[in-house]
Amino acid sequence: MLPPPVDPTTNPHASFASSTHTYPLGVPPPSLNSYPLINPSTFFGPSKAQPDSRHSTPPQMNGPPVVDRMTEDTARMSLSPSYLYFDDEGYTRWQGEASGLPLLDLLVEQHRVVTKQEPDQPNLQNHPWPTPSAQAVNEWFPDRQPRRQETNPEIIWKLITSFIPPDLMDSLVQCYLSTSYYLLPFLHVPTFLADYGNPAKWGEPGFAALIVAICCLSSRHIDDPRVRSDPNDGNSAGTQWFELFGRLRTLPSADRPTVYTVQSVLIAGVYAVGLGKLSKAFALLAESVTLSLDTGLHRSADAYDVFDPIEDEVRKRTFWCVYLWDKQAAAHFGRPPMIRLRDCDVGEPAMVDDELITHDGIGIQPAEHQSRMAAFVSLLRVFVVLESILDGPPSRHFGDNSPFLTRATGILSGFRRPADLREEEALLDEIVAGVPAFWAHSVETMASGDVLRVTQAERIHCAEQFVRMLLHRHRFSEMVAERAYRGQGTEEQSEAECEAMRAAQACALQIISSHLQIAAKGLMTYYGVHVIHQLTAAGRTIVATLINCHAESLRPLIQPSLEALRSCVGLLKRFSGRYVCGLRSGDLMEEFCRLTQIPLDSPRPDGTMAGRPRPPWIRPIRKKTLRSGGSNESTSQHSSPEGFSPSDAFLDLSSASAKMGSPPPAPFANGKGGYTGTPVQAFLDANAMDIGGDAGMTMNPSDLLAMFSVPDGSGLDVAQLLMSPGGDTQSLADPTSPTSFFSLGPGPSGGVLSPAP
Repeated sequence: MLPPPVDPTTNPHASFASSTHTYPLGVPPPSLNSYPLINPSTFFGPSKAQPDSRHSTPPQMNGPPVVDRMTEDTARMSLSPSYLYFDDEGYTRWQGEASGLPLLDLLVEQHRVVTKQEPDQPNLQNHPWPTPSAQAVNEWFPDRQPRRQETNPEIIWKLITSFIPPDLMDSLVQCYLSTSYYLLPFLHVPTFLADYGNPAKWGEPGFAALIVAICCLSSRHIDDPRVRSDPNDGNSAGTQWFELFGRLRTLPSADRPTVYTVQSVLIAGVYAVGLGKLSKAFALLAESVTLSLDTGLHRSADAYDVFDPIEDEVRKRTFWCVYLWDKQAAAHFGRPPMIRLRDCDVGEPAMVDDELITHDGIGIQPAEHQSRMAAFVSLLRVFVVLESILDGPPSRHFGDNSPFLTRATGILSGFRRPADLREEEALLDEIVAGVPAFWAHSVETMASGDVLRVTQAERIHCAEQFVRMLLHRHRFSEMVAERAYRGQGTEEQSEAECEAMRAAQACALQIISSHLQIAAKGLMTYYGVHVIHQLTAAGRTIVATLINCHAESLRPLIQPSLEALRSCVGLLKRFSGRYVCGLRSGDLMEEFCRLTQIPLDSPRPDGTMAGRPRPPWIRPIRKKTLRSGGSNESTSQHSSPEGFSPSDAFLDLSSASAKMGSPPPAPFANGKGGYTGTPVQAFLDANAMDIGGDAGMTMNPSDLLAMFSVPDGSGLDVAQLLMSPGGDTQSLADPTSPTSFFSLGPGPSGGVLSPAP
């Protein structure tokens, strides 16, 4: 009996799938309508450029403030492990407690109070700590002036435009501001647009590098052939400009810790991740963290009279974007985070749009207009929980020759996290409940015609499911490892392990189905490489679920997991046309399935990539095994995945079924490694995602509904929501369709954000 149809009025997925809105492929921020996007090509001349003070030059202070600053003064006089200062070139830098400067700063302030205090001053009763003079900056090395190594902005402009024509640059920057900007909203757009048209600003290598990095990132979202170094290779988009970015980083003063420099390095690191240049990507992301620390972005500047409201907000936004991507990369590659919440005391960005933030102050967001920054702050809070999941306990085993390190780790690590992560799960529930209704993943939101509301709500939802999936996967991973350690890998699985597997699989299905819907609506231009990371994590979770389905109660998970895995690989294949990391993840997923004989039912890759042989992405290094007592000789003669025996890792359904007294299902593989058995219907139209298959793989709505009718009552309902009634997903694969997976082509007026004709 088929389950009843899902009501779009009660389910967000069904609401989105049934919507008939025509969404734009880009939404320029409101500031772009008020401030024109004009490059400085017509302004360069013989006149000497005047440096701009934003984000880099210390403000010129003419006298002490007249308002009462008692709160700020008290904070300034306290012993804080934070010390902001101007370096020899006038750039803002930071040092912490171990440097000794915070202590000396406190003592110097106290010394100044003692030596300058006079008994006949009546105002000391109202101001216990006098306001430091605004001329205090000039008291240090009073006979010296900061000097900067200037760079001719016209030379940098001509260098960049020799690679990127000005008209193409304008299109790429506009594309970025209308799509990818909403993923990492660190810019104050009015300030950025003013700097973009200011010839003098191009003399700052950090700003020029940011423009080039933006062009690299946006090159994946437009079809102009000029963005590719090889017109026939979509993966070459922006690669020639990435080399230009490297050249700009060698210019004098390019390593100075300005906010624009931090932003440029972060965007370049994100681009390098998608390009598959992992070592370069990690180096750039690490540099963005280092530069953030160097300029003190991670620490509150409330006690310092140095930044105006715009600069203060941009600093906060920039740091939290760096923090977010540090966690994103750490989760995908299993690396320890480079910066942690305990290292920071900077506040969250204000939930106020750019138009209300000026040099004079921060306005109040109107109640009838939801702040776009509120969506980013909600996402940020989800990633704060992710940090705790990534913050795994240190190794307790250093070998027999390192007893000191073993003992010191127990004393110094201070690690007290419970293994079940219950507190993290409760905090995540609290965050989701606190998401503003406008951005919540609800029926009303997903039925909206506001494309930013829909895409941001879906992004927050997928991030929450991603973190929740990693949390549940951690739980059952611990149980699997414990059984393996006891040498009882095939013993009966506990109910706790089974429940964690069900929960992790449900989250993985939510992630895959959500991204399939976004792709079907042609809205992937609002997303980026983080989608590949989430799909990869979801796919690996599903592979682990299939391999670990030993208990009879887990058998209902197999069928929907197979369907979701095929769709996951299909999406990754679609990404592989523009992202090398998508190609890598898709190939790895298929290889895992080949080794474990999971019937993926998709054609094997032809082994080439843009006419070149595909690399063997990973080959696990063999582990040492004990042949006899005390022997460390390895019994393995293989250094490649082919040496792995799938029969030891994947569930033998026939034997398992015989033991449980149930009829065996169709075999997963034949003796030659080919896939046999009854083909399972596709999770999504195979042709729509460029997945090879025949008509037998296409599911009708009834089959789609039935697929997620899980007998144990877990209520999985996402698969049935992928298609709109009467919807056509063929446009996903058709590059000429306005709703193709990647479609940003020229419109009648030449605008880059018009759907491709």
